Amino acid sequence: CACGKIQYECNAAPVFSWKCHCRDCQRASGSMLCPVMYVPKTALTISGQAKFYEVKAESGNAVRRGFCSECGSPVFIDAELVPELMGLWAASLDDPSRFTPQVEVWTNSAHAWTSLQDGLDKFEQAPTSEQMQKIIST
Repeated sequence: CACGKIQYECNAAPVFSWKCHCRDCQRASGSMLCPVMYVPKTALTISGQAKFYEVKAESGNAVRRGFCSECGSPVFIDAELVPELMGLWAASLDDPSRFTPQVEVWTNSAHAWTSLQDGLDKFEQAPTSEQMQKIIST
């Protein structure tokens, strides 16, 4: 987080990463999208305590957003869709340039002033279970 109260270390590569344009992610980020990568929870070592806020995402799944109660930085996403994984906001990385999105989701909520990235698969809403399995397996 911005103040350093929450730190984490991950000893595994991301299972998948994406840029989410849903309105819920826009509100949570205060921006146009949520760049997040998902890693195995078992590969994370966390110091500090995140505060979590649970919402029902546009997909209908529960999403718990973890943020620092001191500085307010968004750090984690604990999504019902992938219960064994933890989402890490790209901006929370020591080196955010390591974030490499695979897909863009909820593009029907993307703003006209948002540029979608060429070369990425795009989903107008949430991926289906079958599409999600394909994303995870690549």
